[in-house]
Amino acid sequence: MLLNGNLKAAASRLPPQLLRINRRWLLYAGLYLLIALGCWLRIEHVFTYNPIDHIWSDPQRHWEQGTETLRTDPMTLTDPVMYQLYIGILAKLTLKEPLLIALYTALLACLTPWIWYRFARELLPSRLQATAIWAGISLLPSWIAIYGYFMQETLLLPLLGAALYASWRCRRKQSVASFLLMVVLWVAAGLTRGIAIPFAAVVTTWLWLVQPQKIAKAGYSLMLLGLIMGPLAYRSYSAMHLIAPHGVGNLNALYTRSGKRDIHISYDREGARWTYWFASPAMGAKPLAPLSDWTSSREGKVYAHIDITKGSEDWRAAMARYPMTAERYLTLAGENLVYLFFGSSWPDNNRARWLEAVNHHSRWIWAPATLFLLLGTLILWRRLGNSRLLSVLIFTWVLVQGLLPISVNEGRYRKPAEGLLLVQAFVLAGALRRRRAYEDKESGERMAVETADARGEGPPPVQPIEAPKLPESPESPAQDHVPA
Repeated sequence: MLLNGNLKAAASRLPPQLLRINRRWLLYAGLYLLIALGCWLRIEHVFTYNPIDHIWSDPQRHWEQGTETLRTDPMTLTDPVMYQLYIGILAKLTLKEPLLIALYTALLACLTPWIWYRFARELLPSRLQATAIWAGISLLPSWIAIYGYFMQETLLLPLLGAALYASWRCRRKQSVASFLLMVVLWVAAGLTRGIAIPFAAVVTTWLWLVQPQKIAKAGYSLMLLGLIMGPLAYRSYSAMHLIAPHGVGNLNALYTRSGKRDIHISYDREGARWTYWFASPAMGAKPLAPLSDWTSSREGKVYAHIDITKGSEDWRAAMARYPMTAERYLTLAGENLVYLFFGSSWPDNNRARWLEAVNHHSRWIWAPATLFLLLGTLILWRRLGNSRLLSVLIFTWVLVQGLLPISVNEGRYRKPAEGLLLVQAFVLAGALRRRRAYEDKESGERMAVETADARGEGPPPVQPIEAPKLPESPESPAQDHVPA
């Protein structure tokens, strides 16, 4: 009894806010603890495995393209320019000091989930759901391990989240300024990785069609695109004799269509020669192991010699050697789907590091998750309301990245969709909850009517409502005809 009295006395001296701890407060506390854990994992991973210590293969190519700013070799013109600008700025700010590189990379890694949280706040009605998405993305192994390397996805993920946030903000505000901000961010994302370009086309077209001020938005957007893309198109034409402001994609297209394992390609331009040979990291991998030893049927090498001064002539001749027949397409598309959904993400799949090992094994969840969410989207389509645009983006990703033969897929290309699928799961959960609430309401009303009928009461009688009689104006004489 004395102990209970002391506890009550101590509780009476606490602030009233502490006494009103409920389930919602505990949920927020748990989510913020998970967010803090995710930030710690990101910081610890970047400082332990500093990307400046892993300069080889693709990370080496990206680092050299960014730090050697005046390079005009064909590979520099093949890759999009935005990540090269990012690496150049990072190198200038850090002077290649490992501590500073780790600091800025960790800041970007921690900022990425918060940007997606801002998108979720625009999309979802509940702040609690948006915070849960923040926590989920903070702990996503695939979105942590990649920041140990200089790869384009480290910039694409925050830019994609920012473009999505600006898109749903534009949907809410419907102003010209918000539309132009959305266009700028989608351009930045598209100049980082090409997969953002179809996303941009779908979102901007959708919002332009349903919003007012169409002429102003179209005019200013085209002017903005011209100011950004025009100089980049001239840059690519002057160096490669091709108009490709987003990067020359012919190399990937040829490699994909050839059905070969390796590609050997040489370029000539005014006496200078460059020779490259490489294979996709997916080649030789067994994405279904340990369940199956299946691997790609690609074998052999594709050779090409490109005279840059001839523009697209040599490219067309090389492509013509590998016509896209129905049989070839089905083979390429089938393999691409397997590697996209089951392939291990490279280079962040070093199983000697525990977080990258988790990333490698977690690849199994994405194929069933995608299938389940796509089916749920079709079933609950009428309940999605303002979230249908997000569903269309996911279908667009499956179509473009999975079914179109635009590249040799690998698990790393799955990363943008992982965030979209996580957000879509919360969207479908909310739609399902609304559907159940509606069905419960209908069921309750039906049971009330059946109970009343069983008692013989029937529905309550409807009382007739008499229309009020208007007094006749003494000044207006009676009329024998109907007034017009």
